[in-house]
Amino acid sequence: MSENSDHGGEAPCWAHFVDELDQVRTSIEPLGSNTIIYCDDWTAIVEFYRNGFGLRATMERDWFVEFELHAGAHLSVADASHATVDAGTGAGITLSWRVADVVATREHLVAQGVDASPIRQRWGADTCFVFDPAGNRIEFWTGR
Repeated sequence: MSENSDHGGEAPCWAHFVDELDQVRTSIEPLGSNTIIYCDDWTAIVEFYRNGFGLRATMERDWFVEFELHAGAHLSVADASHATVDAGTGAGITLSWRVADVVATREHLVAQGVDASPIRQRWGADTCFVFDPAGNRIEFWTGR
């Protein structure tokens, strides 16, 4: 007996839905990405990413700074007092960044005065974590 025999030889109705999902998935192709952190202590957060991580600003305004992570990917910091989005508290989010060498990355962070966790194995990758002044967790990882 054929698996489609219950449907008169036609694919089940959910099969058409799966085909439509595949079309939707391929029609949205972001050319870049920008994660925006809205915060209350804007100056401290900007300095953390600029000095602690050594990120290069690609755009700066009175209350908004955009940092380049790599071609097509940015991290921005916005002063929530000027925005329509409230400041976050860091709960429920991790910025996860793959790096070429997590050991060298951790050494750089520590040399800049950033409190970094020890390197641990997680899901087949070497990882370490830091928290920015607003409580956002940033994971650096190498491997897998």
